[in-house]
Amino acid sequence: MVVPRLADFSPEQGVEVFDLTAQTDLQTGDIFIVVDVSDTTGDGNGTTKKITAATMLAGLQVLGGVPRVKRVGTQHANSTVTGTKVTDLDITLEVGTYIFNYYLITRSATATTGIQFGVNFTGTGTPIEHFRFMDNSTALNTDTHAMDDQGVLGFGTVQGMANRTKTTTAPNMGTTVGFATAATDTLCMIEGLVIVTAQGNLELWHSSETTTSTTVEVGSSLMVVKTA
Repeated sequence: MVVPRLADFSPEQGVEVFDLTAQTDLQTGDIFIVVDVSDTTGDGNGTTKKITAATMLAGLQVLGGVPRVKRVGTQHANSTVTGTKVTDLDITLEVGTYIFNYYLITRSATATTGIQFGVNFTGTGTPIEHFRFMDNSTALNTDTHAMDDQGVLGFGTVQGMANRTKTTTAPNMGTTVGFATAATDTLCMIEGLVIVTAQGNLELWHSSETTTSTTVEVGSSLMVVKTA
């Protein structure tokens, strides 16, 4: 494919950008013209480059301010107290400062068994985060510490805990009380920040409280934004 020069889009050449066919959607392989910062003439003399939409997005994410997202595509189940990694949510972070948010659809095979999570970073940097969920309470000041899937109007509190210790096979955040309803989609969230001084992977680890199965469901998502 021949990538045109910026100078080709000019009245003198008979072609203007406004004359091009409009595209209604963006494909990851679409190609854009990029003018190097050193090119002061705009004629593409050895400095004009091409870049795909996917590469452009990745570059903007590295610069900061543009979210990076991951999604669970295959249910992650665990019937042990030993954490295993939710690999669909692995994400590589280069040097910088990041905020991150996990939005997790969770289930337990029995209502009396809780779910456990841990956050790890394989590079240099320690995530600090908090885990939270809606409490299965039906009156004020009557917290149950069970994760609720459907609240009651006029009541309800948010439960959770803070953590600043990396972990893998021994998750250190969760509830040991259980769920309001067994085998029902229940939302919980983990929010945090990590300052990275050497590149590595941000990881989520999951275990059950007992030998009863708990799951992280398809659609659970991670959003990460570089702030500096």
